[in-house]
Amino acid sequence: MDTRADGRAAQTIDFLGLRFLDADLAGIRKTLTATLQGGGYRYVVTPNVDHVVSYHHGGDRALVRAYDAAALQICDSRILALLGRAAGVTLHPCPGSDLTESLLSAPLRPDIRIGVVGPERAAFEALRKRYPEVALTFIASEMRLTVGSPEWQATVERANLAEWDILLVCLSFPKQEFFARDLASKRTHGVALCVGASVDFLTGRQKRAPKGFQRLGLEWLYRLSSDPKRMARRYLVKGPKIVPLVARDVLRGRRGRAPTGAPTSAILPFERPRRGGASGAVSKTARPPRVLFLSTVLPHEERGGGEICSMNVIEALRRAGCDVEVLAYRRSGSDAPLPEGFASAGERAIESAEAKLQSAVWMARAALSGEAYSSAKYVSDEMRSEAVGRLAEGNIDLVVLDHAQSAWLLPIIPGDLPVVFVAHNAEHQLYADYGRRALNNGRGSLKARAKAAIYRREALRLKRMEQVVLDRASAVWALTKADADALRRLDPEALIEVVPVPGKTPALALDGGSVKPPSADIGLLGNFSWDVNRAGLDWFLDEVVPHLDPRLSIRVGGKTHFAPGTVRGPVNFAGFVPDAEAFLRDCRVVAIPSVVGSGIQIKTIETLALGRPTVATPIALRGIETVPEGVRVAESAEAMAHELMAALGGAGIDNEKTGSKGLCWWSDRRSAFDEIIQARVRMLLGEPGKPVQARACIDGDEAA
Repeated sequence: MDTRADGRAAQTIDFLGLRFLDADLAGIRKTLTATLQGGGYRYVVTPNVDHVVSYHHGGDRALVRAYDAAALQICDSRILALLGRAAGVTLHPCPGSDLTESLLSAPLRPDIRIGVVGPERAAFEALRKRYPEVALTFIASEMRLTVGSPEWQATVERANLAEWDILLVCLSFPKQEFFARDLASKRTHGVALCVGASVDFLTGRQKRAPKGFQRLGLEWLYRLSSDPKRMARRYLVKGPKIVPLVARDVLRGRRGRAPTGAPTSAILPFERPRRGGASGAVSKTARPPRVLFLSTVLPHEERGGGEICSMNVIEALRRAGCDVEVLAYRRSGSDAPLPEGFASAGERAIESAEAKLQSAVWMARAALSGEAYSSAKYVSDEMRSEAVGRLAEGNIDLVVLDHAQSAWLLPIIPGDLPVVFVAHNAEHQLYADYGRRALNNGRGSLKARAKAAIYRREALRLKRMEQVVLDRASAVWALTKADADALRRLDPEALIEVVPVPGKTPALALDGGSVKPPSADIGLLGNFSWDVNRAGLDWFLDEVVPHLDPRLSIRVGGKTHFAPGTVRGPVNFAGFVPDAEAFLRDCRVVAIPSVVGSGIQIKTIETLALGRPTVATPIALRGIETVPEGVRVAESAEAMAHELMAALGGAGIDNEKTGSKGLCWWSDRRSAFDEIIQARVRMLLGEPGKPVQARACIDGDEAA
C-alpha cells in the first residue's frame, strides 16, 4: 500500500456503506504511524458483522455518527471478507486481537506509550508482565460503565489526562465507539483503537478459537458453541441480517475501490457529515428535535402509576427541548380535553373488566395469532394508520415506544430512526409471578391451575415481544434495577438503563399544601382492583391487621373488591379518592404492603414526596435507591404491625417539617431524572458535546 508524505492513505474499499482500509496488517501499521505523525486526535473502529448490522438496522444515530467520524475503519471479520469476495470486493480482515498483539509485540516506535482502558487491574498487570518492554498506562474504569453517566465522564477525563500515544479501548460494542468519540471533544493528540476483548484474549481470560477455526472463518461457531445462551441471538438472529445488506449493496453498485488520491477515512476531519442526509444529526439551530411517543393509552389524565410514569418521560423530553407528539388511545368514556401535542387513535376500554364482550374478542384474536392478550387488545388499523402517517412526514427524529405492549408497531418504524423503549415492567417476569401466586393461593385447585396456565402463556408471549423490542431499541429505559436485570438476561447486549421517574409534582411544591391534623391512624392507597395490588391488600387485611390494636382507624382509598363505605373491623373502605395527596396527608402513617410486582410503584413515590411516616415492604420500595427520613421497612406481617405501632407511638408529626424533607427528596429525584433523559437524548441524536438547556419547574415557575 502506498502512503503519501502527508499521511494520507492511498485507497479504501467502499462496502456496505463503510469505507474499509485497503491494507493488510503491515499496511495498517504504516497507516497508524502516518496518522500519529500527522498530529491531532483520531480514533479507529473495527467493524464486524454484528457492528455492520447495528449500523444499518440498530436505529442508533449516535452509533452511525460515531462510525462515520472514525479516522479508520478496519475489517475485523473474516465473514465480512468472505461476503465481500462473493460481492466482488477484496477486504483484508485483521481481527482486533491480532492488531493489538502486533502493536504490543512490535511497537510502532521505541518510545511509544500505550494506554489501556476497560480491563480490570489484574488483566492489565498480566498484560504488562507479558510485554515488559512496552510503556503501558492503566486507566481505571467501572466494569459496568454506563454511557453518559458521571463515572463515564470521569473515565473519559482520566483517559484525556493520561499520557499515551495509542489508547486501547477495550469496552463492549458500542460503548467503546462512544468512548472514543467522546474523547474527541477533549483530546488533542493520539490514536484510540476500539479493540473489544483483545486484552482478555491476550492474557488468557477469554479463549480465542483454535487456528483452524480462524482460518476457516468459523470463530463465530466456536464462540456460539462455547457460550450458546449469550451468543445465539447475535449469531443466529441478528447475524443473518447481513445477507440482504450485501445483496442490496451489490444491486445498488455501491461497492468498489476508492480511486488513488481520493479523500479517505484515514484523514477525514472528525466533523465529517454522515451519508444519507435524512439520517444525520438533528440541527438544533433549525428546529427542536421531534419525538413521536407511541403508547397504549393517552396518559394526560394520570389515572394510574403507568400513566404518571409516561407523563414523567414526556415532560422530561419537553424540558430537554424536544417537540413531543403523543399518539395512543383515549380511555373509553373520557371527555377530558387533549393537551397540545396529544392525538387519539380512537377510544378503547383499558381495563378489561369494563368491556367483557370486547375482551372476549381480544382474547380470541390473541389465541388465534399466538400473541399476548395484553398486546392484542391494543392492535388496530386506526392506530397503525395514524402512526404510519406521522412517520411518513419524514420529520420525526426519535421514536419512544411506551410499554412492551406497543411493540407490535415496530415493523412500521423506519430502520434509520432511533427507538427508545420505556420498560414500565419486566412484563414476562411479572406475569410469571402472577402465575406462581395464583397457583399457590388456589392451593392447586382446577381454577387456580387454569388461571396459572393463562398467566404462563402470557409470560411466554411477552418474553418473545420483549426480546424483539430489546433487539431493535437503541436505548432501553427501565424503572427499577430488578427489571433492568431481568431484561438484560433476555438480551445481554441491550443498552438498558434505570431512570428514576419522579411521579407527580407534590401540591406542597406548587402552593405549599394545606396542613391539618390527620383524622386516620393508618392509610392505604392504590388501585386494589388490579391483581398485583389486591394481593398486597389481602395480605394486609388477613395477616397484618390481626396484629394491630383494634381501636385504630384504618382507611383504604382506591378501588377494591369492597363497596365504598364498607367497614370491616377497624378498616374503612373509602372507594375512589379524587385527591390522593389530601388523602395521604389525612393519615398519621401510610402503609404500603406490596407482596408482588414489577416496575416502580408511583404511589410509593408520592407518599415519600409528602414526607409522611411510612411503613413499606421491600417490594414496595423497588426502584427507589434512597428514601427520606421516616420510612420503615418490614418484610413480614408481624414486622409491619410492629413498625406501624412504633410509628404511631412516636412524637407528634410536624407536617411542615416532614413535607419539606419529602419535597427535597422529590426535587433531587426529578433533577436526576431530567439529567439522565437530557444526556440520553443528546447521545441518541448524535450531539454528545452540546448540553441541552434544562428548565426547572419545582416551584411552579420556569427557571433557567
